[in-house]
Amino acid sequence: MHNLAKSIPAPNRRVAHPTLVVETIPTFRRAQLLDVLQICALVNGYASEKLMLPRTTEEVALELDNYVVTSDTDGRVLACAAIYEYSPSVAELASVAVDETMIGNGLGTQAVLAAERLAIGRGFEELFAMSLAGAFFESLGYAETPLAGYPEKLARYGMLVASGVEIVPKRCYTKTLVVV
Repeated sequence: MHNLAKSIPAPNRRVAHPTLVVETIPTFRRAQLLDVLQICALVNGYASEKLMLPRTTEEVALELDNYVVTSDTDGRVLACAAIYEYSPSVAELASVAVDETMIGNGLGTQAVLAAERLAIGRGFEELFAMSLAGAFFESLGYAETPLAGYPEKLARYGMLVASGVEIVPKRCYTKTLVVV
């Protein structure tokens, strides 16, 4: 009887119970119409800091096939990236954004790699990106290159400046894709 009494917890003592921790594994997929507002919120959060160009919901909706997103099991967009065609062989990698609460978890890298797969699937041989995050792009195999090699991008910048959009100078990075 004495041993049985020892195994019964005291009335006010807390008994530790195992805690079940469920981690949500992000899913990388093509963007859908229901993602448009979340993509805009992500991108325009960075645009308000002059880190990237702003996007309207109309622009994102019209270019939705060019976006990839990372989402959690609840459908919350955690990261995104897009490709924009400049020629039959060259596309720009743009709108690379990660939810501030998820920075440092590799989601930006995964979004870029998903965008690269999309570009390869469409037959693009080269991607370029405008960025202040040179070390990030260099870690993914991009090399710094003169922006002068992309006259279409220079022309787009000219149109944006003429319409009142402030362009923060960024460096240009390029990567040759292996098309299969």
